[in-house]
Amino acid sequence: MWVRLVICLGVFCKVTNSDIFPSLLTTNASIAIVIDRNYVVEEYEPIKSKIEDYLVYAKREILKHGGVNTHLFAWSAINLKRDLTFLLSITSCTETWKLFESADTESLLHIAISEQDCPRLPQHSAITIPIIDRGQDTPQLLLDLRTVGIYKWKQVVIIYDNTITNDLLTRVIKSMTKQVNRIDASGVSLVQLAKKVSTTRDVIIANLRTELSKIDPRIMGNNFLVIVSYELAATIMECAKELNMVNTQTQWLYVISDTNSSTKSMNRFKTFLNEGDNIAFIYNTTDVKNVCLGGTICHTEESITGLMKALDSAIMEEFQMASQISEEEWEAIRPTKNERRKYLLEKIQKYLSDYGTCDNCTKWTIEAGETWGREYQMLDEATNAELLAVGTWRPSDGPNMIDALFPHVAHGFRRKLLPLVTFHNPPWQILKTNSTGDVVEYGGIVFNIIKELSKNLNFTFNVATVKPQSLLNASTLQSPKGDTDSSANFNGNSYITTYRVPHSILEMVHNKSAALGACAFTVTEENQRVINFTDPISIQAYTFLAARPRELSRALLFISPFRGDTWLCLSATIISMGPVLFYIHKLSPVYEYKGVRCKGGLATIQNCIWYMYGALLQQGGMHLPYADSARIIVGSWWLVVLVIGTTYCGNLVAYLTFPKIEVPMTTIDDVLAHKEMVSWSYAKNTLFEARLHNSVDKSFNIIFKDAKNIWDRKAMMGEIKSGKHVYIDWKIKLQYMIKEHFIDSGECSFALGVEEFCEEQIALIVAPDTPYLHKINEEIKKLHQVGLIQKWLSDYLPKKDKCWKKKRTIEVNNHTVNLDDMQGSFFVLFIGFLIAVIVISLEMLWSRKVTNNRKRKVVHQFVT
Repeated sequence: MWVRLVICLGVFCKVTNSDIFPSLLTTNASIAIVIDRNYVVEEYEPIKSKIEDYLVYAKREILKHGGVNTHLFAWSAINLKRDLTFLLSITSCTETWKLFESADTESLLHIAISEQDCPRLPQHSAITIPIIDRGQDTPQLLLDLRTVGIYKWKQVVIIYDNTITNDLLTRVIKSMTKQVNRIDASGVSLVQLAKKVSTTRDVIIANLRTELSKIDPRIMGNNFLVIVSYELAATIMECAKELNMVNTQTQWLYVISDTNSSTKSMNRFKTFLNEGDNIAFIYNTTDVKNVCLGGTICHTEESITGLMKALDSAIMEEFQMASQISEEEWEAIRPTKNERRKYLLEKIQKYLSDYGTCDNCTKWTIEAGETWGREYQMLDEATNAELLAVGTWRPSDGPNMIDALFPHVAHGFRRKLLPLVTFHNPPWQILKTNSTGDVVEYGGIVFNIIKELSKNLNFTFNVATVKPQSLLNASTLQSPKGDTDSSANFNGNSYITTYRVPHSILEMVHNKSAALGACAFTVTEENQRVINFTDPISIQAYTFLAARPRELSRALLFISPFRGDTWLCLSATIISMGPVLFYIHKLSPVYEYKGVRCKGGLATIQNCIWYMYGALLQQGGMHLPYADSARIIVGSWWLVVLVIGTTYCGNLVAYLTFPKIEVPMTTIDDVLAHKEMVSWSYAKNTLFEARLHNSVDKSFNIIFKDAKNIWDRKAMMGEIKSGKHVYIDWKIKLQYMIKEHFIDSGECSFALGVEEFCEEQIALIVAPDTPYLHKINEEIKKLHQVGLIQKWLSDYLPKKDKCWKKKRTIEVNNHTVNLDDMQGSFFVLFIGFLIAVIVISLEMLWSRKVTNNRKRKVVHQFVT
């Protein structure tokens, strides 16, 4: 039941919407024809009479099924809110657009015949036919291309010669600056070439160079519209190339009007097209042999013919469909107003394109140079570009494009196959092979970048691989022989090489056998003499690998809160305060004044010292001074004891919580400060070694001169672990070394220095004169901005584990006091017990000696 209700509601809504526009099977179509008297002026009556006569003919001979009602108006201010099917208008450009806005609101099909230099109505909902005077096509042509978005220039430099009149030039400028159809106006700069063409080619070239050299692309933009003669175009192309004004960032559009259908093609310009250029040609191919019909009457009758044929086809199609279903179903599925407009528009456009004759001898051909990547295609004429036919233009139907005006701006390399070269160098380039040794997969940071470049610049690639048997610097390109990289003796990811790459890679890129070196390479000024670099894909800093700071013994933890000088001052204070208290207590006259006996207690220096010591341990004493002066001393001492005790306890808790470790070496200066105990070494054949050799820094000179050569990796790691050696290299290499050691031994024995120095830029390599460097750099910049390169780099770096610590931070956990923490207190107890045993033994010996001496002593009676 609910399903039926939903279907009924859907049918009701559909019928209700379609009732606004009756079916062609039940109601005749209606056409409103506007002949604006203010626009046609004296020609109004002749035009109206001919249109009426032709309508009678069209209804009788063309529209054989159904009928059509026609309404003629002599003004443009009409009400379109009625059951109309078509609107045919002959009026000015301004009124044409006003009528279109009203017709589009009512979903009417609008066929507009208007004046020249009028922006065409949107092609998806209307047909525009400008009446253009013969030979005045250029402004309308450029306006049409701009209106439909074939080129989108914010700034343009117009270069013109005497083939264009001042009136045409003014109209061209208006076509570029007119804001229409939500397309912003373009900024225009004019460059006029000499009107008097010299017969001497050298003079022409000199004048062209002078005029073109005045153009500053940074201010005037990179888009050039050249309106010149057929003969002068080649010379301009030659001069522009010499001045480096043609590259992948610039767009050059040549409009050549002094040609026709009998003129030779643009193939003569192919020799001036170089790799990476964006150049297009629009040239006149008008048929001058035949007589062409044109004008308002011709286009009006032709439009009515197309309209009637489209209407007749629509009626027949609806009749066939309606005859196969019930009336209720037909009312539910019959075309809406928008659907019918779309159908009729397509039919009329096809008729005008295939059978239209009005002004169709006027035609312009659009061709564009295919230049990107051709030098890598192994063709017989790879250096010569091809010209692609990308479209045509006629006054009746405007531009008909089959490809982009600048194919490479829109589609990059157009899926061309570019050769690349690489070698295995993790994590930058990772080549996975099968059992037979063939490479089956390319990975790593570099190939992640290459895949994004191929997607954004629209190219495919094949990769040639090279075995890194001899890793050479670009400076040795002319001399292939050289020392092998010592770091190659070490296997694994810990010893990545970018400063030296295989000689064959440099040679292939230099000779353009490869479009791009798909390998990470260190950027140096010396290497730039042979190859070129992209923007850096990464910047790697150097640091050093040292032994991890060890936790110090906690046996004397109880004395750690105070330094030695503090303990010394505290001991001296206790010893000195005892006599001070004794003398103040003894010299105070209060005892004699009040007759108080001053014996025992604080009457001896020893007792005063022990009292001060007991008070320091917050134990107090049995005897307190009676005199106020002595009490002030004791009270002051209690305040001192309070501060000392609180400070000691607080620091002791902190030392119990945080383990005390060795002072780490975090900077190069720290390493040099321990040079009596620590040696060092660094990776050979690297940028760091080169900079050490040429550095004037005192610290770097010491590192370079006193460096130790260690060829055995295992021995080096052992010395670093024991704290006797420091190794300097890339930070990521050292991270790999720490990770490998942890995997092998499960120990965290190494730490990285905090200081990072000698940043090394890593980039891809290209040929020195490649025109695509800027495009590649733009894509690399985008990858940096969105964070993809950093993400890929972090994916290949060692993952965090328990050995991972950022800088000098220490992980804090709840710590339970154990025997290691308390061993110092037991040592104190043991030492105190031992001293007490020694003292009591001495006391017993002394007591026994005194007793024996008393027994031996004889008392003699004294007699007087």
